[in-house]
Amino acid sequence: MSIHKLASNIKYYRTNQNWTQQKLADQLKISRSVIAKWENGDVLPDLPTIIKLSQIFHQSIDSLLGLNKHADQLLSDFQQFYQTSTDDEQTIDESFLDLISFLIKNPQFRDQFDQISKMPIKHQKAIHRMISTMINEIDKF
Repeated sequence: MSIHKLASNIKYYRTNQNWTQQKLADQLKISRSVIAKWENGDVLPDLPTIIKLSQIFHQSIDSLLGLNKHADQLLSDFQQFYQTSTDDEQTIDESFLDLISFLIKNPQFRDQFDQISKMPIKHQKAIHRMISTMINEIDKF
């Protein structure tokens, strides 16, 4: 389990319900700032709270923790959309499914990647270099 997956999932499932952080905090009888800390990955909820979150969001604890990536459903949707089958020689890399899951949970990135895909290759490469540089700099911390 990654702290970042749990943080991302809490935010994703909260926003799917069209709830503010305050509304979720009220349901859990905690302060809104605790929800913000969870969603930023600064603090982890304790086990009883994770259980409550799974019940509130109607998700399994595995899904909430990012252990069950809904890979089977994503793979099924992907195969249906691209008319492939599991018998095809094509195999779908697990990281590809992780990327799809990330884009589903972070629609702002999906929109930005869509914009990038419509740019000339030269601009796409420049953006790729900038992103690589930023990631390398962040990894130094």
